[in-house]
Amino acid sequence: MNKICKAILFLAFFTAFLYGQAQTSAESRSIEGYAIINVNTPSITLHWSGTSNATGYKIYRRALGSSSWGNPIKTLTTTELEYIDESVTTETVYEYAIQKTTNTADPLAGGTMQGYSYISASIQKPANHANGSMLLLITKLINDSLSSEITGLVDDLSNDGWAVSTEVITPELTITQVKAIIKAKKEAGQCDAVYLLGNIPVPYSGTFCTDVSYQYPPDGHTAAAPPSHCGAWPSDGYYGSFDGNWTDLGTDSTGARAENKNIPGDGKFDNIRLPGIITVAIGRVDFSKLSAFTESEVQLTKRYLAKVHAFKMGETVTQNKGIVEDNFSGYAEGFSSSAIRNITAVCGPNSILRGDIFANSDTADFLFSYTCGGGYYNSCSGVGNSTNYKTQNGAAFNFIFGSYFGDFDIDNNFMRASMASTKLGFGCVWSGRPKWVWHTMALGDNYAGIAIRSQNNWQDYDGNYYQNGVHMNLLGDPSLRTHFISPPTNLSLSIQDSDQKVKSSWTASSDMNVLGYYIYRSAEEFGSYTLASNNIISGTTYVDESPLNGKSYYMVRAARETETGSGSYINLSLGTKNSVQRTAKIAAV
Repeated sequence: MNKICKAILFLAFFTAFLYGQAQTSAESRSIEGYAIINVNTPSITLHWSGTSNATGYKIYRRALGSSSWGNPIKTLTTTELEYIDESVTTETVYEYAIQKTTNTADPLAGGTMQGYSYISASIQKPANHANGSMLLLITKLINDSLSSEITGLVDDLSNDGWAVSTEVITPELTITQVKAIIKAKKEAGQCDAVYLLGNIPVPYSGTFCTDVSYQYPPDGHTAAAPPSHCGAWPSDGYYGSFDGNWTDLGTDSTGARAENKNIPGDGKFDNIRLPGIITVAIGRVDFSKLSAFTESEVQLTKRYLAKVHAFKMGETVTQNKGIVEDNFSGYAEGFSSSAIRNITAVCGPNSILRGDIFANSDTADFLFSYTCGGGYYNSCSGVGNSTNYKTQNGAAFNFIFGSYFGDFDIDNNFMRASMASTKLGFGCVWSGRPKWVWHTMALGDNYAGIAIRSQNNWQDYDGNYYQNGVHMNLLGDPSLRTHFISPPTNLSLSIQDSDQKVKSSWTASSDMNVLGYYIYRSAEEFGSYTLASNNIISGTTYVDESPLNGKSYYMVRAARETETGSGSYINLSLGTKNSVQRTAKIAAV
């Protein structure tokens, strides 16, 4: 980033860049794109809304997870607002990028602005039966105070296809000791994501303002725009990075807060970009230092676990919409463009409500929100402050951007307060510098998946400045996804045929649209479960003719086809479990 770009970057944040145009920068830099599928004659049709400043569109396609977009598969005019892809098969995921060229000058990069939509589309994407391994790190305070709630959390994670292990973090442990625990689990093949529950030690990293390539912190506040936010920021990415080098040699003492000051050997790292590739997703749920709330840290944690459990059980239903409250609409970076394209990809057309988050959430529950404005650690200008969340809710998933509060490790932080509300507020990220990438949530991707995709993004997706930044943190349960359905209940198991078979029976899900059920088994209650039958079961009974020896655990999950703004996928409920003890062995043939 050259000095001219840095100067523009600074001015773009603090001085509204106003110019005559029909679209805001966010609208110019985004496309409201979505996919419609045809199952009978397999095809995926991309649709999008045009803008008056568009000069053309290009369509790209690749397999999800590929590292390059390659050449466009189609170039379209401004009046062509759909593309039909007939070279598709069912149960396959295709990732599309729609690129828009415009006639609106780009004061930051030069030339004209470009807009994007990203869609991971599929026709009946198959069910995802296993998510990998989740390491749950719990502070001693939370573990000792909420034993039954922790048991329920572990059960929920296991019932959603995670192999779960837990560790209690005592107060004297350092960030390097915590990471050593994670690394040991990772090397044992037992850690794809980490759930930090409680006030787990917060890593800090960055020499913002003294690094010649980053002369401004992500929110732009130097001593020239006080208080200075230079130096080190919270960086949970440290816990998820294993192939990069984290150094502690640099000096940056210009930050206003002691936590941001960085000197050699102080345990705060120098890195501004995440070193290497993030391979383990980190999600943090921490209700310490929220003095604006009358409830204690333990009480707020208990409430969070209860409301997330209700959401996962399909008991909390939101509108399939997102609210965008953009108080930076005149700024050239178009911060809310990520929300515009992602909400549409997940929820479909006409799914964005532009307005005040608190006024609208008083009367309706929304799946997503994007809010941005000038701020402080406990407030976002034009939106509200941390105390609003004592009596009001945001959306289920909140993407927020503004000054200071991306630095979450402080009393009454605005982002952490959004998760302390009574009903919604399951997760929160600071999205704008850079813009988070979350279109894959349309087909069942979880927060862990979008965290890794966003943190590892380096010019693969439109992301604005500070891509790969150490300041990118996920607040919330990393297992969360957008769509949950009611699970089956009352799983009972019985031994049959002289201990040679196990019969399962259960009560059907209350969801009237289920296709059937999948049944799984494991030798460990919270270990990895495998399918007892590869076929979906239409009824509510199943006989396992080749059961495991000894004690085994069975789990049954409901399945339904869920349609989104990106096609459809086979969505699974949480499971319900039971165990059985066999004494006989299956005779060898």
